[in-house]
Amino acid sequence: VLLTDGRATVAARPGGDPVADACRAAGLLAADGVHTVVVDCESGPVRLGLAGTVAGHAGAELVRLDELSAESVANVVTRAA
Repeated sequence: VLLTDGRATVAARPGGDPVADACRAAGLLAADGVHTVVVDCESGPVRLGLAGTVAGHAGAELVRLDELSAESVANVVTRAA
């Protein structure tokens, strides 16, 4: 389970693209067969949707933080397993 707003702030190498690095890491999870759920913690009036981008690269289900309840978390984890 990855909790993120998707706003990567530190690149893996100087001058690199932190969002591209995060997406590449998410793709590696998918390639390794890791079942992933991304919880989008982004809030506020400006939403970039980057958690959804990361989820797409991970082949993960995306759930918004405000959609979560104990029951919905259990359902998401069960589907991902």
